[in-house]
Amino acid sequence: VARATYDYNNRYFAEFNGAYNGSQQFSPDNRFGLFYSGAAGWMLSEEPFMKWLKAKKILDMFKIRGSVGQIGDDSAGARFAYLTTWEVNGPFHMNTDNTDSPFTGYSEAGVAAPDLRWATVVKYNLGFDYAFWNGMFAGSFDWFRDDRKDIFISGGDRLSIPSYYGVVKVPDINKGEIKNSGFEFELRFNKVLKNGMRFWANTNYTYAHNTIKLKDDPKLIPSYRKAQGYSQGQYVSFIDRGFITNYDQLYSVPERDANDESVVIGDHYIVDFNGDGVVDAVNDQAPYGYTGNPEHTYNATIGWEWKGFSCFAQLYGVTGVTRDVGLTSFSNQLLTVYDNGTWWNPADGSGDVVVPRFSSQVSFNEGTQFLYDGSYFRLKNVEVAYTWTKGWIKKLGFTSLKIYLNGNNLFLITKMPDDRESNYGWSGSGGAYPTVRRYNFGFKLYI
Repeated sequence: VARATYDYNNRYFAEFNGAYNGSQQFSPDNRFGLFYSGAAGWMLSEEPFMKWLKAKKILDMFKIRGSVGQIGDDSAGARFAYLTTWEVNGPFHMNTDNTDSPFTGYSEAGVAAPDLRWATVVKYNLGFDYAFWNGMFAGSFDWFRDDRKDIFISGGDRLSIPSYYGVVKVPDINKGEIKNSGFEFELRFNKVLKNGMRFWANTNYTYAHNTIKLKDDPKLIPSYRKAQGYSQGQYVSFIDRGFITNYDQLYSVPERDANDESVVIGDHYIVDFNGDGVVDAVNDQAPYGYTGNPEHTYNATIGWEWKGFSCFAQLYGVTGVTRDVGLTSFSNQLLTVYDNGTWWNPADGSGDVVVPRFSSQVSFNEGTQFLYDGSYFRLKNVEVAYTWTKGWIKKLGFTSLKIYLNGNNLFLITKMPDDRESNYGWSGSGGAYPTVRRYNFGFKLYI
């Protein structure tokens, strides 16, 4: 391990770190790796040509910084995967009369993967910190990028290996690349008037997006069935094109390879995505929406203080996210019906969801109806308070007394059927415990 730092006159900064690590997960030829990081900064506001801006109290601080570093990951599945393993079998049949051999048998349990090595990620960051007008405005900006290479893929997840490959266990491999990039912006505001009244605000916005650059996809399958080119965790679904509204449509819809005889008027028209005349789970599910992680996140907290009075409000929201909320009515023949939109109406063909069935559920019938736009805007916190710090509170021997009234999750705008910020619920995607709206009244007494 090595580290070096440099600082010249609080103006120029540099730092370097290095580490040489080894792991028993890999063969001797790939066991050790050298990992590094470096960073540099320039306090531009300390330069002589910037002094006039500081003298006029326009610029308080401005710093430019950047960094690059590489780290390694040795979580490469089974221990000693770089070695071929054998297992002992019991006596095996040796004659036509199925008599057992007197000898113990051995068979290959796992094929060696001698080329397994460290998975690496190179992280880039470029940003700046700033403050203007005697601290009235301050904040930072960061651009980041992560390039992950040699990502570990277990043998069971290697889709390019055909089922007739003649081994008991497909060897593991380093064959994956993901690019993650984005930026984050923060702005803080603080202003105190001559009468002591203070206004303040903290805001930030984050954008993050990842793309799979390489994975062990079969070469001959169409691009929409590959992970490459899409985000990690990209949702896939059967694509619905409205409802089947009459018998002409019912007899002309593509055949389904399962439960085709149960399709009726009012069900979803499921698109035969690859155009082979049959809707099936392998060829007709396509990327839809986003992943379960928001691409855009924004937050703002604004407040006011004056002569012991104070109040603040926090606003929070996300966009660019898809939620799988599988609220299936009559699931497992339970008498549970969810309010997740209007049912299909045979009179005018309108509706949001397929009419639920008690027992004859049809495969693929949901389409995209349970994949919701997970964007939301929430009034997360609000508080009004008054604090005593002088007078009678001091005579009683206390430092301060604060009385407050606050609330959580007071307002929400969303297209989801329930109030949630994630997919967590029973079976991973069903009804989740709702986000609770709370009102609190209390006090804080400091000695």
